[in-house]
Amino acid sequence: MKRILAFIFLLLLVSCTRDTSTTATPPQPPLKPLTGVTPSGTTTTQDGHTIAYQLYPNKAGSPAVILLHMLRRSRTDWDSVAKWLQKNGYTVIAIDLRGHGLSTGNFEKFTPEDFNKMTLDVAAAKGVLENTGADLKRISIIGASIGANVAYKYAATDTDVKTVVLLSPGLEYRGVKLTEKLSKPFLIVASKEDEYSAQTAQELSKNTYAKLILYENAGHGTNMFVKNELAPSILQWLKEHA
Repeated sequence: MKRILAFIFLLLLVSCTRDTSTTATPPQPPLKPLTGVTPSGTTTTQDGHTIAYQLYPNKAGSPAVILLHMLRRSRTDWDSVAKWLQKNGYTVIAIDLRGHGLSTGNFEKFTPEDFNKMTLDVAAAKGVLENTGADLKRISIIGASIGANVAYKYAATDTDVKTVVLLSPGLEYRGVKLTEKLSKPFLIVASKEDEYSAQTAQELSKNTYAKLILYENAGHGTNMFVKNELAPSILQWLKEHA
């Protein structure tokens, strides 16, 4: 009888700890509180979401960069990178994707369809750039984790996006699948111990337009900026392709 009870307890334990999500989700740090962090402004998407953004302006005619954060994170993750790109001649916008930060929605209640509509957030960010004097024919997008997937999907539909940088992409995150073939230069960055992203990166690198940077022990997404050479490598890529 004791063996039967122990077996039943083991089954219950397994069922409670099993990941019930249907898509791969990499481990992510918790969301940083945004108390007291005021955005440059907000914009509205085609489907009615309010998107908070931080703008790092530059002179008229400068190339533009859109920054997309990881799941459970916010635009503030990009602040140091955005300021560095701004210093190097770029107009930069970092947004809180829907359901995150100070934007509307709750990502914990999102369906795969909701996550796929994050491409509308990118379109709204481009709309903000129209009023900055930036060169809208020279747009780059840098995305991390699910932000990388969103960047990839949006870039496949907008010819004004000249290049994309994907930090730790996944073939599928929360229903956002990388099924389109991207016909423009894109840079993929992943770390070997981050197995799902590393496998995805190697698969995507088969595209003739792709370049792969594969680190060791660099972490996931924007955490990879712990590698001091990453930011200069991205800057060089943007200069060559946008």
